[in-house]
Amino acid sequence: MRQEQCAYCDQPATTRDHVPPGNLFTPPRPNNLITVPACDGCNHGASDDDEVFRNELSIMAGSFGESANAAERLQPSMRGIRRNKAARTRMVLGAELIERYSTGGIYLGRGYAVPVAPGVQERVITRIVRGLYWHHAQNSLDASAHVTLVFIDKRKPQWQNALSPLQRLPHVLIGDGKTFQYLYGQATDDPTFSVWLLIFFKGIGEQIILALTWRD
Repeated sequence: MRQEQCAYCDQPATTRDHVPPGNLFTPPRPNNLITVPACDGCNHGASDDDEVFRNELSIMAGSFGESANAAERLQPSMRGIRRNKAARTRMVLGAELIERYSTGGIYLGRGYAVPVAPGVQERVITRIVRGLYWHHAQNSLDASAHVTLVFIDKRKPQWQNALSPLQRLPHVLIGDGKTFQYLYGQATDDPTFSVWLLIFFKGIGEQIILALTWRD
C-alpha cells in the first residue's frame, strides 16, 4: 500500500496535522477539526510558530471582550508571552491605538493594534491554506504554486464591500464557527487556482485573511 504524502512537502507522511492549529481552540476541540497527513518536520517543526500565532490572534480578538472564544485563549497566551521577554516587549510596548469599524461600517471607536512577529502569520496561514487545499482536493498543492495573502484592513469603513462577491462560495464552520470558519473556491480549468477567505474568532475583533493560490 502506497504511503500518503505530506500535505505540505514531497516527504512521506508519518503523522497528522491539525488545520488550523489545534491550540486555537479551547478544549474539548471540535469533532470536525480537520487533520491532514504530514511529515514529522512539517508538523512538529511548526509548533513555535503556532504558539506565537495563537497568542497574537487571541490578544487582538479577545482583549476587549469582542470574542468570547478568543478571550478564553487569553490565559494560555499570556502565560506564553510572560515566558518570552522579546514577545512581551514587542506586543505590549509596541501596541498602538487605531480606528475600528463594524462589518456594517459603523464606527466603533478606538482599539489597540498589536504588532505581530515578522513572518509568523504568513507562514502559519500559508500552511493552513495548503492543508485546507489537501483536505478538499485530496492531493498536495503544486510545489510551483504561489500563495498570496491579503490581510483585511478593518480600519477602512467599506472593507466589507470588497468581500461581498465571495459570499456565494461554499462556507465551512469548524465547530460552531466562532473560533474558525472559511469560504473557498477552486477553478475547474486550473485546480492550482483557488481562493480562501479565512475568519478567525468571529465577531467585532475577528481577523480576516484572503488567500489565493496560483501558478505562472
